[in-house]
Amino acid sequence: MEIFINEVSLEGQFVTEVEFRDAIKVFNSIFELINQKIKDKELYKEDSNIYANYEAIKGSNFNASLNQLKDKSLKTAFINIVFNKSNPKEWRIYQMHSSEDSFDCLTIDNDYKDVCDTSLAEVAERKSQNESKEYLLINFINSSFRITHPHISSCCLITVIKNNVEDNQICIDGIDSKLALEYWLENKLNLSSLEYSLDVTEPPRDEQTLLLDTTRFQKTSRKYDGRCIYCELPTGMYWYVDNLHYGKAAHLEVFDKRGCHLGEADLQGNIDTSKKDKNKTINLS
Repeated sequence: MEIFINEVSLEGQFVTEVEFRDAIKVFNSIFELINQKIKDKELYKEDSNIYANYEAIKGSNFNASLNQLKDKSLKTAFINIVFNKSNPKEWRIYQMHSSEDSFDCLTIDNDYKDVCDTSLAEVAERKSQNESKEYLLINFINSSFRITHPHISSCCLITVIKNNVEDNQICIDGIDSKLALEYWLENKLNLSSLEYSLDVTEPPRDEQTLLLDTTRFQKTSRKYDGRCIYCELPTGMYWYVDNLHYGKAAHLEVFDKRGCHLGEADLQGNIDTSKKDKNKTINLS
């Protein structure tokens, strides 16, 4: 699965700092869900310098608009969540489309918008070469990319035409909200099957817990009682699913970087330190 940030959806549609602030909050929530729910993914973005060519707050380019945010912690969160934690690659380093080709996008009013040499052109080219792969465009809210998707609620369908060949339309899914992403993931990945039921009589699979987040957890070669041990990258702590408990009693065991027990955690990662057992350790040597 390849996910692209659609910089072309920055169209100066935000009149005030408040509108742009709300858009950034929505964008952050989308990427939090992506990092939490999608295990196998490749994220791509435009060259950071090129964002200066796109308006966010009307009359100000994207970088200047970010600097206008009164809540500086929101700007920091955006950079950390969207760029640092998600670590998207710059697609131009791996560019597949030719800058000599023309790419036009169908707009809501049945007109065409030139999207040559943009993320839209790149993802369109990739999809034309590999239709079996899933592609998704992340749009900023209130953009002109709002042609309703015929099959997935709250999503949009972005149609790109290469070299004016109208019979060869390349259709790409797009979302601009957390709700739309949830619908899209359910349609594509059937994520409800990953939800752990408290009525079952077997422990949860790793992907039914917070261990699904590969930007946060890295699987190690170690196992305990048949379960893989994961290292939490930001903290160096170790986690594994307790293989003896299920249903309402299902939990993970958590250890510090030395292998000493810290407590038990629920499937969302909330640690109960009162369950700390000083006699419980894992061998990290």
